[in-house]
Amino acid sequence: MPEENEITENIIILLSHVELPRVSEAVCDLIKSISGSSMAALFYWDPDLEVLTNSYFPGDKENKFVEIFEREFESEQSPLYEIEKDDFSEPVPASWQPLFCYEISQNNQLQACLLFTNKNKIDTKELLSTLCAYPLPLTLSRAWEFHELQEENQRLRNNYEDMEDKTRMLEEQTRKLIQDLTMKDTIRTIHVERERLIYSISNVVRSYVDIQKVLETTVEKIGSTFAVSRCLLIRDAEHLTGTEQPVQVFEFTNDTASIKEMFNSGQGIDFAHAAFSLMRTQDLTEPFAQPNHNLDSDFLIKLDFRSGLIVPLMLREYSLGVLFLQDCRQPRHWSIDDISLVESLADHISVAIENAELHLEQERQAITDGLTGIANRRSFNKTLAREFERARRYDQPLSLIVLDLDYLKVINDSFGHQTGDEAIKAVGRILKQSSRAIDLAARYGGEEFCLLLPNTELAMAEQLAERLRGLINDGHISGPGHVSASLGIASYPLHANDPDTLFRAADAALYVAKVAGRNRVKVALSQDPAS
Repeated sequence: MPEENEITENIIILLSHVELPRVSEAVCDLIKSISGSSMAALFYWDPDLEVLTNSYFPGDKENKFVEIFEREFESEQSPLYEIEKDDFSEPVPASWQPLFCYEISQNNQLQACLLFTNKNKIDTKELLSTLCAYPLPLTLSRAWEFHELQEENQRLRNNYEDMEDKTRMLEEQTRKLIQDLTMKDTIRTIHVERERLIYSISNVVRSYVDIQKVLETTVEKIGSTFAVSRCLLIRDAEHLTGTEQPVQVFEFTNDTASIKEMFNSGQGIDFAHAAFSLMRTQDLTEPFAQPNHNLDSDFLIKLDFRSGLIVPLMLREYSLGVLFLQDCRQPRHWSIDDISLVESLADHISVAIENAELHLEQERQAITDGLTGIANRRSFNKTLAREFERARRYDQPLSLIVLDLDYLKVINDSFGHQTGDEAIKAVGRILKQSSRAIDLAARYGGEEFCLLLPNTELAMAEQLAERLRGLINDGHISGPGHVSASLGIASYPLHANDPDTLFRAADAALYVAKVAGRNRVKVALSQDPAS
């Protein structure tokens, strides 16, 4: 066993790094110094993908070592054990023997596997005791979280750079269009105004991530520049969140009655969907009985305008909506240049809509579990901290249900991982359907789920947990048929004074449910008043 001063120095070295490569190197150096090993390797466990990844192995035989280990790895019951050379299908170099594996875990979740040769022939129990003296789980957890944040930041940075490239490309196209327009001296003044419009809309597109602000500003600038009575931008809102109407309308009016609400009627919705199917610009004049479009002429008459222009917002042959310019006082002749300019602006708007939707999708993916569609572990941890602070500030109860799907490994082994995934998705659906708007259902990792219940007493949480257990038990999965789950419950302030303690209490109750025979609900023990 190393001296206390030596252990302290090594702990300081471990905790002084946060970058994954530096931490991996420090951990490998530590085990080399303890075991006398000439080699060491570290394999990180990805709980979302359920695979070993991000291996660290200094030396010229890294590829061969990784290939052998990843193919032959099977978890053992003890965290420290010797890997027999007969367990490998390929010869293991003598310098790698005896080969030991130390499984580093935190909260019963595997974090990494540390491989090394025990050249000093230290007794296994003594070696395990020595390793437990170091905060390896904390060190690797910090490094892994820092690594994930770095990767996420890099992905976001790359996406934003791509958006900047698209913007620069659009600016080049805009400048080319401006140069072509200004060559015609007879309409030079008009073109100058149009140039300002393009620049202003381009600036709006670059300046705002909020697509609502972009579209509101765009219809106002287009409408005022072209001096039309109305300018509308109509979008299909069925796939949008936060909107109650099937059609979203942005409107600019110039001393003319608003018609925005007319698109919320059945006739208006049908008209909008017919407009979304247009593949080219439509120049509309009275009495709107033109045979070259499938728009409702009766509805056009109700809109009370003399002439109009409908321009599709298209992106790779996919309709994002339409621009609808209207003149109510007298008919207007839309020149080829006018139409070309509006179509160019429509292209800018289409790109802005796509960029905004990509940004929203990236934000959603960052907090969503890919398999179940509910919140992921990162989102849960942030929400737990926030809701716990709210509960403490306003003296409100906060309950937490931790749920674990029973016998998932048996399901995977017997019916395949695809069937296991279906079982996990079924649990996710039940949690989502059974939770309120203020609750948070999350997949914590593997087959473990959490349901955070703000302003919920323990008794109500127990009732919900029993109902969830019943719904899961009554469900049917092709192959295994019925599945079951074990649930643990904890509540603030009865069981915890901080978020971590609340989770541990619920997780401990879950463990009791597992030990008691699974497919049941257990409540955490009340905390010691002195704690």
